[in-house]
Amino acid sequence: MFEKTYHHGDLRNALIEAGIELINEKGVSRFSLRKVAGMCGVSHTAPYAHFKDIGALMTAMSEYVTEQFTDMLQSAVNGQRNGETAVKALGRTYISFFAEHPNYFQFLFYNSDITIDLDSDKADDYPPFMLFRNAVYSILDGLPLAKKKQTLIAMWSLVHGITALQTNKRIKYSGNWRDVLNSMKGKIL
Repeated sequence: MFEKTYHHGDLRNALIEAGIELINEKGVSRFSLRKVAGMCGVSHTAPYAHFKDIGALMTAMSEYVTEQFTDMLQSAVNGQRNGETAVKALGRTYISFFAEHPNYFQFLFYNSDITIDLDSDKADDYPPFMLFRNAVYSILDGLPLAKKKQTLIAMWSLVHGITALQTNKRIKYSGNWRDVLNSMKGKIL
């Protein structure tokens, strides 16, 4: 049996990256393993060596982005003893991560199956959000839970909103988005 050799080095990750690009460009309804394979220049059966079906690829795409995002956020707060400093580091890192990977933001928050339950404080919530929530709650110690949640939502909205603006191809801004976040000093972050 003839085996085709791939020149990708890491076909699995190439398929994931192509999948993220394709789903952002064409949407879920026009997303298929065959099209992802075509983008990678491999046979239409090659993805099945890594993913049993389109659902498995979608799950892998979500896990791939979430793992990188969580690692970056965790690195930003490692060794931080001050909650306020940690919150600011998380906000800047959140914005920076998606500035480097705008396709990840669009995929993760508009096309993946992640859920962020703002009413919940469960330990099994979306890991990047849990890091942010825990840091915010650490600086709001002593406040009633309802007030903590409102403040958390306001702070996350600021960071997530700046990120949504910077990753939108139709929004033009020549400045640095992190400077926008830094200009909020003392107001929320």
